[in-house]
This record gives sequence, C-alpha cells and structure tokens, in this order.
Amino acid sequence: MAKSLKVQFPERCIGCELCIMEIQRQLKKHGLEGSLIRVFKSAKEGKEICETLEYSIDLDPSINSYDIEQIRKICPKSVFVVADMTEEENYEDALLEQKD
Repeated sequence: MAKSLKVQFPERCIGCELCIMEIQRQLKKHGLEGSLIRVFKSAKEGKEICETLEYSIDLDPSINSYDIEQIRKICPKSVFVVADMTEEENYEDALLEQKD
C-alpha cells in the first residue's frame, strides 16, 4: 500500500522549516521557490509575547513521491506521520498527476 505524509500535530510546529530544507534538498533546488511544503505563521490574539505565534503547514500532494520518511525524521517536534493512503486518496493523487 502506498504511503503518504500527513501533518498529525500542527500545534507542535515551531517554524524551524527543516522540513522545507529537506524537501528542497531532495528536489535539488536552492531557496524556497517551488517548495512542496509551506509553513505559514500567524499571531494569536490575547497571548503573551512568547506565545503569540502559531504555525500551519501546507503539503503539496506530490510530496508522496519523495523520501517522506526522511522528512518525518528531520522534524524536531514530530509534527508529521507517515500513513497508509486510502484508495480514495490514491485515486485523487493519480488525477493530480495526470493534470501535470
């Protein structure tokens, strides 16, 4: 069964962007242009200064064709999990690849 990378614990993310650097290394690209992982930060309202940032992670579905286990391992806060893809997800990924 095919494996996929999932964001299981987004609240743990500290915004270090090591996952982005790993996928860019696998893509052999420099910089953040065209990255398959994007980390967005936003401010929480009504919190102390040290607690004001929260992060959300956006994964491109084509990331599953790369070494997702290495991306999972590089995260210092274990934000990601590698899970089995369902038949529906396999179908959706096949449709996305055909469009490209």
